[in-house]
Amino acid sequence: MTISADERFADLARSALDDLLAGQPVLATALGDHRFDDRLDDASPAGLAAERRMVAGHLAALDQLDRSALSQVNAVDAEILTARLDEQLFGLDQLREHEWNPLVANPGTGLYMLLARDFAPLPDRLRSLAGRLAAVPDALRTARASLGAMPQVHLETAIGQFEGTRNLLVGDVEEALAKAEPLRREVDPARQAALAALDEHAAWLRERLA
Repeated sequence: MTISADERFADLARSALDDLLAGQPVLATALGDHRFDDRLDDASPAGLAAERRMVAGHLAALDQLDRSALSQVNAVDAEILTARLDEQLFGLDQLREHEWNPLVANPGTGLYMLLARDFAPLPDRLRSLAGRLAAVPDALRTARASLGAMPQVHLETAIGQFEGTRNLLVGDVEEALAKAEPLRREVDPARQAALAALDEHAAWLRERLA
């Protein structure tokens, strides 16, 4: 059975989008895909290398596609997807924000969305939150190992934003747990470890600023 160019593109697009969202769980949550709500983005060397292989592989597959045989809609979508993958590759190879921008390591957005958006029952969201909180210490250790020279304005902004994330864990998470006390035992150990990791990281940023 012959597979048309449009069918092949549909398969490629579905696979690429699934892989992109799996590699960027916080973005997935923001877009309404909740399959990865218990994870944070993996900015470790191994994680970034795997992401680069994934992006390059999808770009190679798209390059082999006969775009002249696509419908007009799919031809446009193929261009959009290629541009998005090219942008991702540029970020990994050239921009490399994880090496100079301390703002990208802040887990606050990924945590806040699970509390602020009523897309699932609160206990389900708190279980996902526990997973993300448990990932915070390793994520911040990875950030410290990766960051080099940082612009002063980024450091100053990051210190303030990390303080905001700490306040989120102390205030908003506590308010949520007060409404779902049975989840406290599951969430609190990860929350306390995350708070300690945030304090350690904020102190490290202040040392870099000084």
